[in-house]
Amino acid sequence: MIDQIKMQGLCSIRRCCGVLGFRRQTYYKRKRGHRPEQEDDHIAVLLHQTTKRFVAWGFWLVFHFLRRQGYEWNHKRVYRVWKQEKLNLRLPVQRPKIRRVYQDLIAPDGINEGWAMDFVSDWTVGLNKEAARIINIMDEGSRKALWTQAYRSISAKTLTSVLDKVVEYRGCPKYIRCDNGPEFISKQLAQWAEKQQIELKFIQPGKPSQNGLIERLNKTLRVECLNLHWFKSLELLNQSIQNWSVQYNSQRPHQNLKFCTPDEYETNNQIFYY
Repeated sequence: MIDQIKMQGLCSIRRCCGVLGFRRQTYYKRKRGHRPEQEDDHIAVLLHQTTKRFVAWGFWLVFHFLRRQGYEWNHKRVYRVWKQEKLNLRLPVQRPKIRRVYQDLIAPDGINEGWAMDFVSDWTVGLNKEAARIINIMDEGSRKALWTQAYRSISAKTLTSVLDKVVEYRGCPKYIRCDNGPEFISKQLAQWAEKQQIELKFIQPGKPSQNGLIERLNKTLRVECLNLHWFKSLELLNQSIQNWSVQYNSQRPHQNLKFCTPDEYETNNQIFYY
């Protein structure tokens, strides 16, 4: 444009550069063939090559890596190209967070009206030192441990199978309280609960106190059983757990039950929900 204006004799180069806000030094450099945008393209190619090779590197690591390769571009120029190419580190895509409405932890009036369930992680000391997961299911009314058993892993299918066994001898509760673990929010459990006409009450994420009764049971299991022994196999672990479960339900007094055992409480308060 400046050359066209000059050729028409309308004004001088000095005047044109002043009106357009263009440095005369830049004009004369471009006349001599200086094209910085072409070098920017070269910088962009190097940046893409480096970020593909080192995926987790940010700008400063990439910049100093190129400096060590002998390129002496100013960091402001390199960063300008970096932003133009949109090479900023991208955060991994996260699943939308689960949002639950706060629910007060109120113990039910009747026995078998509401259950609570949770998992406890432990390990067995064998040749392979494999981990074990223990599922705990309790009655919130009587504090009775309805099911306590260890498995190598617990899928949604295993969980619904266990719940079927508990329902078979106990009957259906009105609701089951649980956290937001992957097994609990699975479609398979939701379909099972809908079929049984049982409400799933989910606590808020990061608020285990909203399921405090089962958390108390988990701690009691760990303090009175799991922390006292090393288990060489899953079978020995389950044998110890079952012995503890019988003792918990029939011999251990509970302060909240006026120092009755869960079995005694259910015998003295035959108020069952069906």
